This record gives sequence, structure tokens and C-alpha cells, in this order.
Amino acid sequence: MKITLIIAKKISECSNSWDDFLPGNHHLKASHLQAFEDAKIDNIENHYLQVFLKDKLIGLVYLQLFQFKHQHLNFAQPPGFFSKCIQFILPAQLPLLVCGHLFRIDFPGFYFKSPAQQPLVFEAIKLFTQHHKKCKPSGIILKDCAVIFIEENYKPFGYHFFNGDVTMELSRRPHWHSFENYLKDLNKNYLQRAKKIIQAFITIQKKELTAPEILEHAAEIENLYWNVVNKQTIKLGTVNAMYFYTLKTDLEKNFEFHVLYENNIMVGFYTFIFYEHTMETHFIGMDYEANKKYKIYFNILFLSTQKMIERKYAALELGRTAREPKENLGALPRQIFNYIKVKNPVVKITLHYFLKRFNKTASHKLFERSPLK
Repeated sequence: MKITLIIAKKISECSNSWDDFLPGNHHLKASHLQAFEDAKIDNIENHYLQVFLKDKLIGLVYLQLFQFKHQHLNFAQPPGFFSKCIQFILPAQLPLLVCGHLFRIDFPGFYFKSPAQQPLVFEAIKLFTQHHKKCKPSGIILKDCAVIFIEENYKPFGYHFFNGDVTMELSRRPHWHSFENYLKDLNKNYLQRAKKIIQAFITIQKKELTAPEILEHAAEIENLYWNVVNKQTIKLGTVNAMYFYTLKTDLEKNFEFHVLYENNIMVGFYTFIFYEHTMETHFIGMDYEANKKYKIYFNILFLSTQKMIERKYAALELGRTAREPKENLGALPRQIFNYIKVKNPVVKITLHYFLKRFNKTASHKLFERSPLK
């Protein structure tokens, strides 16, 4: 089928047909995409594709063009000869095209009303790269797909299914009506450990911030955020305080930003996004010295679990990183469906090397035990 595109760099340039085409409360609604635009995240360009077949609108595609640089890879942890070689030969900047959202989970970047037309997303991205002469991506990712494509849909376009991506998720048991119910389901050793962790946190004060207060404390928030980011092997982009501000103004009650204080000093923060049946612990930040004393990270996991139970959500989404402590909470891995196209051989080697390192770190001693009875 021969399709055509209308391409825009701002969601405001799209006609009202963008929102009119989508189902109610869809994650690709213009207000959500505008909020991300307003955050002005470094190294990311947004592109909006309206897909037509015989002059009839049949689909929408949201793309993020991310300029991947050396600063997004941690070559120092652990240091090694191979890591230094990659740092030397890898170009200083590589364009990476993402269909979806770099900072969100379960945020597919395309929507077609007809399931039979969903594979046209590969053709649409191909047309975009042909029309957008300046865009010559070293890699393309179709991220967090809600559908599973058969090989004949994606293989002719040079993509392969990437099966090495999982996120950690905790499902709520039917009898969990309070956090105490959850604690009672922990095995003896884990229950004792949980009580010690919670006790260490007893002097910490919690406060939920409004949107203006997020901007007011932007410097402290970004400092705590970068403490966490700098420990990551791969940083596919980084956010700022404005990102949290626009998320709050857009999602309102469906986004919460909580800060942690010890003696009036901010030592951590955590954020929640609420969906219809599930919730997500989004970005966090912390002072690692304070974390040693107050067990901030583990208590954020407990606070997240408590929130899920109080709101009676079916599941708590905890993200891709730090899998072992999440497994100690009772979370299990959930497969994420991505389709990747990489032409540059150096990029292929780099991707394989750093993903192997990431998975080795994230999955250390994973699933050797079960914390829940």
C-alpha cells in the first residue's frame, strides 16, 4: 500500500485531526506531547507524522530524534581496555531515532485504527528518513510496542526483534488491602529486613510538591537526580526539573512529586504516574550518603508498594534498572517488545557491549529466591 505523510516538528502545527483521530485519554494526545516539548530536553527533536492512504488519515506516528553522545555512556565503570577502545573509535555524536518516548514505559509511538495497518509504521518511518534529508539515524528503535509483529512485517525493512529488554513489575495480591497485608506475606528473613529498613527511615519527613514548588526547588531536585544518573551505564537522555513541572501541569492528579527531608535538607525525591489500572514509580533522586544511613532507595520501593495497595491498582511498574532490589520487593520481570535497526557496525558493537554490561549489573543474582510466601 502506498502511503503519504504530513510531517511536523511541533504538535501545534498539526491540525485538529491529530486529537480527533485518537481514542479518548490516549497517551499520544496533543496535550501530553506538548508538555514534553515544553520541557525542552537537551539533544531531542520531536517529529509528528500523519499517515495517509488515498488521502484518508489512517495513522499517527510520534518520533524522537535523539543525539547520542559520549556523555551518555559511562566508560569508567568498570574501566577496561575494550571500553577505552570503544570510546576512541565511537563517533562523538550519533543520531538515534526513537518511535515512542525515551523517558516513559508503555508509551508506543504509533497508532493505527485498523490493526491490519499497524505494520505500515515501518514504511512510515522509512518515508520520514527519506524526506528528512538531515536525519540519517545510526539506529532506529520501535520502542515499547503493544503489538507483536511477525517477521515479514519488519525484516524487509532491516529491523530485528530485541528480546533483551525487561521491566520489573509488582502485582497486587487480591488480599492486599493495606501495607501490613503485604508485610505479612513476606518470608521471615525479608520481613525482619523490611522492618529494619523502615525503622532507619523514621526520622525522614515527606512532602508532596505542587508544580510551582517543583520549579522553586529545581536546583536541589536536579542535583539529586544527577546523583542517580551518574551511576548508570547507559543514559538514553536525561531530564530536568522543567520536565517534572510540565508533567505535573499536564497530568495533574495523575502525577505526584514527593520530596524527602532530613533536618530541613532535601535528601531524596520520588515520583508516581497513575494510569487506569496500574501505576508507575517514575524518576527518583537521592543523596547517596544519606541513603546509607536512612535506606532511602529501599524505602522508596516500600512507599511505592504502599501507594499501589492504597489506590487498589493491579500492578506497580518499577522500571528497567536495579532489578535485584526490586526482585527483593517481590517484583517480577515483564518482557518489553522493541524492534531495532542498526546499520553502523561500531554502533552495533557498542550496543552489544554496553547492554551486556547493563544486564550483568541489573540482573546480578536475580531470581535466586522469592521474598513472598
